[in-house]
Amino acid sequence: MNTVPEAGEPMEPFRVVIGFNNQELSATWPFIELVATPERLEFRARLGFGRFMGPWRVERSEVTKIFRAPGLMMGDCIAVRGKHYLDWTIYAFSLEPILLTLEELGYPVDWIHRTP
Repeated sequence: MNTVPEAGEPMEPFRVVIGFNNQELSATWPFIELVATPERLEFRARLGFGRFMGPWRVERSEVTKIFRAPGLMMGDCIAVRGKHYLDWTIYAFSLEPILLTLEELGYPVDWIHRTP
């Protein structure tokens, strides 16, 4: 899946509906939309909840590692780690397309890392 445009073409943000945990809020699928660009990850509340909360943003420069991690109930999840104690979790039904796209956008995806 190549989501990165050719030189000179405008970049369309990658969008996917996910679940999300950022140590302040835990929301299951389908309440959060991930919007990823080469500059930042943005998590937006959906279904009218965006009027009351969010969006949550993390700049690309703050992200040090993204990897597949074991989840508790729904199987694996995506861990986003970074500076200033950044420790966010993404829940989705299909993780590989998200990881591949984030890697194409320039995020540091670690395909080997597994947490104990």
